[in-house]
Amino acid sequence: MEQTALNEDNRISKKASFLVCIILASVGGFLEAFTYLLKGGVFCNAQTGNFALLAIFFINKQYEQAAYYILPILAYMVGISCTIYIPKWLSKLSILHWETMFIVCEILILFVLAFLPNTFPNGVTNVPISFICAMQYNTFRKSNGIPLATTFCTNNLRQAVIHFCTGIEQKNKESKIKSLYYISVILFFVIGAAIGTFLIHALEQKSILFCCFILLPVFIILFLSDIKNKNNF
Repeated sequence: MEQTALNEDNRISKKASFLVCIILASVGGFLEAFTYLLKGGVFCNAQTGNFALLAIFFINKQYEQAAYYILPILAYMVGISCTIYIPKWLSKLSILHWETMFIVCEILILFVLAFLPNTFPNGVTNVPISFICAMQYNTFRKSNGIPLATTFCTNNLRQAVIHFCTGIEQKNKESKIKSLYYISVILFFVIGAAIGTFLIHALEQKSILFCCFILLPVFIILFLSDIKNKNNF
């Protein structure tokens, strides 16, 4: 599956592509804080921590707690699978790109989760968040020709350091710009987590509506682009 590049063939401008990228990174940071602080210390954006915790609890013979981490891992796998098959199916049925349809789905899922009773098991929230984080990660993997992740920071940090060192050593302006791009994505991920922490203390479950709100500009940008492309066609 080819990496998504939002501004390929002038679909959207470079500035719009960057805006989409940092908004998605902010959502990623928010959701990481949300599931960790409010939903049982689970990381739904990426599964490295969940695999480690699964092993730790299993070896300590805490099998019920270990099983708790299997659900978000499975949901993540299903989410990745959906990004492979659903876009091919949708391309035959809709004028809208998969990225646009996904943002609609993400907003709707997060909106529903905001109104779930607190008495529901944490897994009822963690599973769909793992699902949409997997789809977001595998749908938006490139911006302005730069491969990146919007739901976690590890590889972004690696790339930022590599390009910074290359830029300094080789006096390469393009590498320095790429380093700043990665740093910006990380910064907005952190900002999203910080905002999430503040809102979670104030609003608890309904704090997730913040993500719905900031995703609306992303939907508008992508939707208008799809309509424009249809008219040009």
